[in-house]
Amino acid sequence: MTTWQSIFAVKMEEMHITDPWTLQEDDALQVQACRPGWKEFVQCHTLGRFQCSQCFCSWSSAKVHILFHMCHCQGWGTVLMRIFRQKCRRCPNSQLEDPDFSLDTVETILHNLVIKILQHFYKKPVQPSDLLEVVVDTPVTGPHDRAHCEACGLGICSRAQRAPALDAWKPLRDEDKARMHSIESGLAWPSGANKEQTCRTTEVAVSILSWLCKLFDPEDGYDIKDFVTELVEE
Repeated sequence: MTTWQSIFAVKMEEMHITDPWTLQEDDALQVQACRPGWKEFVQCHTLGRFQCSQCFCSWSSAKVHILFHMCHCQGWGTVLMRIFRQKCRRCPNSQLEDPDFSLDTVETILHNLVIKILQHFYKKPVQPSDLLEVVVDTPVTGPHDRAHCEACGLGICSRAQRAPALDAWKPLRDEDKARMHSIESGLAWPSGANKEQTCRTTEVAVSILSWLCKLFDPEDGYDIKDFVTELVEE
């Protein structure tokens, strides 16, 4: 926590904020449950590295969420922070583990936090481009392990699903279902289909694949082959 506090102080100074601010951890924070006068910021799409304290296996996740509650009153500022944890999928009685972050990731997260402080408490105009995206510098493969994610268990991942590129799987909208039905209808042809009909079917198949690609988040490593396998198993 000392590293976070030191970098936070530097970022505040860089943004010319002279009021005293403190940064503290609080594992009891809840999303959308701010006290009166407090503001909330959730940093999503964060890359964290975990290690099981029992079997010592390690894994990475690009879907670590960090929740901040902040308040500024009478010239003093306070930020409370909660980092959501994950469990090891191998151990039967695994416990929630805290993630480690690279120094660059911590700096990016705290930069975004200070931008939000400027916006909420100092009335500074903020553009979407002022917020930095956390760089995922480690390949992450496989679907997000919702069963062992603390944020998923609290419903936070589902709330954050509104943000772009958060979940590998996106539920079908009504217009998607209608389009899928239209495409499926185009796949049916008589047994004596000629060359022109076959070419048309090939075009439709390519259209299906292109459309499916848009439903998956490449940063999460969830492959279309996994999707097809799940359909076959069902």
